[in-house]
Amino acid sequence: MDNENNDQKHTEDEIDWEAFFNPEDKQEWEKEKLQKKKRKKFFVKIVSSLLVLALLISGLEVWINIFNLPAVNFVKVSNQLSKQPDVKEYKKSVVTIEWDGVKGTGFTVSPAGLIVTNEHVVEGTNRVNVQFKSGELYVGKVIAKHPELDVAIIEIDAENLPYLPLATEKDWEKWVGEEIIFIGNPLAFSQIANQGKIIGKAQLQDWDVPVMMIAAPIYKGNSGSPVLNEKGQVVGVIFATLQNPKIETKEIIGAAIPSFYINEILETVTD
Repeated sequence: MDNENNDQKHTEDEIDWEAFFNPEDKQEWEKEKLQKKKRKKFFVKIVSSLLVLALLISGLEVWINIFNLPAVNFVKVSNQLSKQPDVKEYKKSVVTIEWDGVKGTGFTVSPAGLIVTNEHVVEGTNRVNVQFKSGELYVGKVIAKHPELDVAIIEIDAENLPYLPLATEKDWEKWVGEEIIFIGNPLAFSQIANQGKIIGKAQLQDWDVPVMMIAAPIYKGNSGSPVLNEKGQVVGVIFATLQNPKIETKEIIGAAIPSFYINEILETVTD
């Protein structure tokens, strides 16, 4: 038994406890531990960044699917058109119409404050907010609604306003094939100018008059946008998009109310 205790004591005496608890070794161990911690933190950061990137790409794909390339491209086209002096002048007469979360487009047709828009833009109200490109704000009163043609007339208390003249020809089909410009407030944008072409007429169910078909990039918010010919005359007012009835494909085109019928409504309002 004594020999066993002596051997154990001898073994313990041989252990270099001072070396075991050497400060330099401890520092090296702490340093290695810190490096491992940093590597782990870096790895987590990389993984997190990759996840965020994946979410951004996924989100971008969703937005591209929502707006698609034409909807992004119209901003570029608008910037180009808006550099033209005549388009700059047209924009002064185009307004944003809003009420209770509804947004649409309108335009002045007289210096005394008469504004044309679609009936569906002001459906359910007789008061709207009207904002010009200059930033001027007005409260507008809806003084006429014609749901059978989707036309409404708004009046604001103002004078000497810029305005767009209406083309009054009844035989508007002679304009088929002509290039046009239209200005409106599509999606989350405002004062967007774009271009297209009059391609024919369409007879809608429950409508007494044919409507103008336009090949152009038209989106929600363009309702009430004036369609202008090369002379700066309003030849129609955009009110919807529809599938082109002339061809078998699912091509989507714009539909506009010919200015002749809008002029007739204005004559009854101003009499």
